Amino acid sequence: MTMRGPLRWSLLAAAVAVAAGLVAWAFNPAPHSGGDNAAYLALADALANGRGYVDAYDPADQPHTKYPPLFPALLAGFALLGAATWPVFKGVVAVATVLMVGFSFVWAERRLGPWSAFAVAVLVAAAPAVVYYSHWILSDPVFVLLILVSLWALETGEARSWHRGWIALGLGAALAAYFTRSAGLPLLIAVLGWLALRRRFRTLAVAAAVFVLPAVAWWIRGRGEGVGDYVSEFWMVDPYQPGLGTVGVAGLAGRAVGNAVTYVTGHLPDAVVGAQGAWTMALGIGLVVAVAWGWGAKIRKAPGAAELFLPLYVALILVWPEVWGGDRFVLPVLPLCLVYGTVALQGWTRRMGGGARVVAAAALVLLLLPALGSWLGTVRDARACASAAATSGPFACYGEGVAEFAGAAEWMGRTLPEGSAVMTRKPRIFYVMSGGVPSRTFPFDGDPDVQLDEADAVGARYVLLDRWDVQASRFVGAAVRSRPGAFCFVRDFGAGSGGGAQLLGILPKDERGSGDVSRDGSVSIPRCPGSYVVEGADDGGHAPATSSLIPLFSRSPR
Repeated sequence: MTMRGPLRWSLLAAAVAVAAGLVAWAFNPAPHSGGDNAAYLALADALANGRGYVDAYDPADQPHTKYPPLFPALLAGFALLGAATWPVFKGVVAVATVLMVGFSFVWAERRLGPWSAFAVAVLVAAAPAVVYYSHWILSDPVFVLLILVSLWALETGEARSWHRGWIALGLGAALAAYFTRSAGLPLLIAVLGWLALRRRFRTLAVAAAVFVLPAVAWWIRGRGEGVGDYVSEFWMVDPYQPGLGTVGVAGLAGRAVGNAVTYVTGHLPDAVVGAQGAWTMALGIGLVVAVAWGWGAKIRKAPGAAELFLPLYVALILVWPEVWGGDRFVLPVLPLCLVYGTVALQGWTRRMGGGARVVAAAALVLLLLPALGSWLGTVRDARACASAAATSGPFACYGEGVAEFAGAAEWMGRTLPEGSAVMTRKPRIFYVMSGGVPSRTFPFDGDPDVQLDEADAVGARYVLLDRWDVQASRFVGAAVRSRPGAFCFVRDFGAGSGGGAQLLGILPKDERGSGDVSRDGSVSIPRCPGSYVVEGADDGGHAPATSSLIPLFSRSPR
């Protein structure tokens, strides 16, 4: 046995240990305030309870057509095994992150050798974007892991005379990546293109059948009833503001230019070193030049699936709506960029002899030191957030308004009658924290008729006037001030400077009046009838529970 075998395994173990240490120290046990995290949990709960792949958080209970089902199915498996806390579900993603770093090494080692691959793996492990997304319930680390498994298995299979087992693993991982995130489509296209270039037409036919049939089935599902899919949102100027309209094909060029500037000077260096400023803008430009040079050097020889995947994926994120941009979308190509950058560095320093190692070490330090500085900041933030969550509830580190919202949801899950539905600012988080009370976002319209019609359409008898942000005050508050006689008061939450969140009841149509508005614009609404809460269920408490248990999983029957 040569020294390369033991060295390879030793460096792989070291890279995995580094990743595990960085992820563990920066682990934040508190939940994220983003709706996507809660959406994955809601989908997982629906699957685990046999309800199907539906948006159970919404009163309409429609089929879900936006997020591919593999990641929610993975979470559902853990739910069926008894998982019910934030740290356990977040731990699934943390483990995937560590495995992703390990596969960054094994894929890079075939192309660069063990020591350069180890440097790449350490940079991936320390990258602020990798560390940040390692402790949220998002599909990104699993997605990147599957991409790397696919690329590594396909290259291994080709090197071993097209070994069927390795090729099958590579094709399966590519399909799994697509069913983890829709952004995996470029990988499917790259794999098919690579097989065509290699003239492996029989394998190409098999791969096309394996890829196309499930993908078409998912596409057909997306054409039916359900939430919006990425294709329809793609053409919007801003998917979060549909009223702004759509862009045409010509508009994609301007979008691509804007995204390119933002990614090169902002998102890419932020993902790698976690800092912004003039020097990071220069770093971003330098990284792109190095990646392009290294990619060009590889594709001039015998382009693999990775060489085809990189430009296809970059093209995709450049034409996506600009509001979707972020370091999150750098993750799938981060290991590839570091490998191609290393190829460029090796090519530029080939004639420097021993000086090449000095340059390589300097480059490693240049990227690693600021990344570790960012990691230390993440560790401090995680500790502070964990401390706040332990004493004041799981969402306490996001401020008083968010904590009130979570506490109100938890109280309503214990108190509202069976079959209730609520209009809220964050329906997916509300559903998870209330233990399964369905909700829909109130209309962003101050017209009381618009607010009431939407509530009536979904059978909602309640609306939460929260302090998550200004939207509830702006729209729900305006509707209540215009027509106070259509609402009644259930209770308030919190005792902050703003008076706390308020849960309002929506009166039946035949009981709604106009109400009285005083000269100073203040309104007075009556207390709701006793039927709006379960008799005896209101124990007077409304502080959010400090337990790490997730109400949706700790209360849902299995």
